[in-house]
Amino acid sequence: MAADGSYRVTGGAPAPDPARVAAVASALDTDPPEAFGESARAGAVERLDRALGAVRTGDLTEAAAQLTHARSVLQGLNPADLQTRKGLGGMFDSRGRRLKRFRAGFSAATAGLVDVAADLAGRIEGVTRRNDALDEAWNGLRAAVGELDTHLSALFARLAPDDQAETPSPLQQRSATLVAGRHAALQTLPLIRRVQNTDGRLVESLARCRQGIDAWRDDWKDGLGLAGRRPKRIRPDQTRLARTRDDLLARIENALGELESARSRRVEIATRIEALRRPL
Repeated sequence: MAADGSYRVTGGAPAPDPARVAAVASALDTDPPEAFGESARAGAVERLDRALGAVRTGDLTEAAAQLTHARSVLQGLNPADLQTRKGLGGMFDSRGRRLKRFRAGFSAATAGLVDVAADLAGRIEGVTRRNDALDEAWNGLRAAVGELDTHLSALFARLAPDDQAETPSPLQQRSATLVAGRHAALQTLPLIRRVQNTDGRLVESLARCRQGIDAWRDDWKDGLGLAGRRPKRIRPDQTRLARTRDDLLARIENALGELESARSRRVEIATRIEALRRPL
């Protein structure tokens, strides 16, 4: 292995502090090679485990189930049902009865969708907490890379620049171990950010669903004559009601897509971090 610090090219981490390098180098005179930098290596592994645990946290299946239920409820509320039949069938049809049934269906749907909105609020909080845990893991791994760089700089200063021995020396073996830990930590940093970017889009889509539920409820309440003093006669604007409902359905479809993307990304990233962690 090269003793010129070429292992540090990947990632562009800042150069170690010379004073700190000199301070840790003294351990090479007192500790066996296999113990040198062990706290830094173990710290990197621990933070990898934390990152992996955070990536795995949070089951999104229930959130998808809630949104799928909301979609089904909305699809069952068709403003066109307010229109009375034409022809002979219309003689036995009543706009008032249709409006009464539609209002009852809306009231029942509202109760269910308000529960969905509350559930989504909890999901958003959960993703936000997980983002905080991932931030902590990211910062810890970045610090671990710096600590490993410090020990590797001290270690490489003791190695011959062009040692071609067939059998690696204990210090060379130790340098390989520390470089492997550094590589795993460094490769995990962008993976964490990828998860967070996906989660950011997910939170936005879930928040838009919550806002859409509130907007749909308020608009339909007004449009169906259920807000404030109820008018004696009302003819709901079916186009307006359909527009508000369809907007919420579009938000739900988008959120379901983001949920699927987030699930897939979590599986992918967890698998990659596991592969980086396994040899350490």
